[in-house]
Amino acid sequence: MKYCCQLMKLLTAFTALILFVSCSMGHKLFYHPSRGASESTPAGAGLAYENVYFSSADGTRLHGWFIPALGETRGVILHVHGNAGKLQDHLHGILWLPQEHYAVFTFDYRGYGLSDDKDPTPKDLMEDTQAAITYLKNRPEPGAQKPLILAKSIGGNNAVAAVANGSGDSIAGIVLDATFYSYKSIANDKFPGAGFLVSDQYSASQFIRQLAPIPLFFLHGDRDSVIPWQHSQKLFKAAGYPKQIRIIPNAGHLSALDDPDIQKEVLKFFTDSLHGEKSVPPSSIDTASGQQKETDD
Repeated sequence: MKYCCQLMKLLTAFTALILFVSCSMGHKLFYHPSRGASESTPAGAGLAYENVYFSSADGTRLHGWFIPALGETRGVILHVHGNAGKLQDHLHGILWLPQEHYAVFTFDYRGYGLSDDKDPTPKDLMEDTQAAITYLKNRPEPGAQKPLILAKSIGGNNAVAAVANGSGDSIAGIVLDATFYSYKSIANDKFPGAGFLVSDQYSASQFIRQLAPIPLFFLHGDRDSVIPWQHSQKLFKAAGYPKQIRIIPNAGHLSALDDPDIQKEVLKFFTDSLHGEKSVPPSSIDTASGQQKETDD
């Protein structure tokens, strides 16, 4: 009997170790950073910018760019990028915003670009995003104390978790572009059964409901081969009000905002969010046409 108890304890400890290692290794599959300074900068597009260094909760040094608005500042946007590359690889997706009188703060997570070279985890990236929000709140620009968020791909998970865990009272509105529902669900999409290797502790699915009443705008292309559009639809259904969603026909991963018409919709959402107005009634999507339609949630 004593031998059986010892064996059970050993098996339990071994199983826990395997789960710990599997989860740690599993999450590493989500991150594909590039190190070093960015060769392309906002200056290449004729925009002024400021190199910014700030610290995450554990003291990790992070790097970002603050890009002032052209002319009068209508608001300040925190850009939370996806899982690959570094700042220069995501620059094209935000260059249009300063021209629309929005200042933009974009940053690299730990392990990316000029930020400290540490292996990222979902918890770390949530805390890095919280640190970016805190940094913005201390800037003098009009609107920085209550910024908007534009989060893309895995950046949406980081932003949702960050805001739900302490930064919600300082956010005017959030655009989630091609965000996956949870780590487990996207892992299973890629490799059936792989969800076993990762944790959903910091997944958007765990926190999306807590963001209400912050206005949310979900974007997703219906030709997204990286993250299927149904992930945004699930998040939309789980979210509280106010919310809206736009599934863009024939758009691929993170290409929705290449469309000037979608940019106009996002700008209206930003304006309405800053003024406390709802852009549209609660909505779902006619996936055939990509248009919004009113529905019960």
